[in-house]
Amino acid sequence: MRVTASNDILDLEREHIDIAIRYVPTGAAVPAGDKLFDFETFPVCSPVLARDAARLIRTPGDLSRHVLLDLDTVRNGRAWADWPQWFSAMKVRDVPPAGSLRFSHYDQVIHAAIEGSGIAIGKRPHVARHLQAETLVAPLGDAGVARLGAYYVVVSDGAERDIAHAS
Repeated sequence: MRVTASNDILDLEREHIDIAIRYVPTGAAVPAGDKLFDFETFPVCSPVLARDAARLIRTPGDLSRHVLLDLDTVRNGRAWADWPQWFSAMKVRDVPPAGSLRFSHYDQVIHAAIEGSGIAIGKRPHVARHLQAETLVAPLGDAGVARLGAYYVVVSDGAERDIAHAS
């Protein structure tokens, strides 16, 4: 078994990949595959930061009083950051933050949020256990949730043929 983690959409046949989990943005063509779950993003922070009376977060504009923690990566050959995607999906102009920190890995972003370093973009289901354990909170609640797409499991044509022959 070979596990490949990539933000790029790989050709399953050419790369000899049997099964892929693909993110599909809202409005894009849905692949031949089964939907696993919707992909939702929303601001998250430590409970202590959320309770800071001087910097309460009730609207997207309130984010201007905080450090925004962001993922800085490449997806399909293009620079990718989470905050611009969230602002766009929420139809809110980018809010200039009090500061920003960028990380190359999502787990670093979330760790910084848990430690109280700023506000991050939470991704459901990725942060579900942190929300349940209350190490992270979503200060805007349901009003801050952007539904950006869904994840699908896709099986290559070659793998489907192999499965059919094995039956």
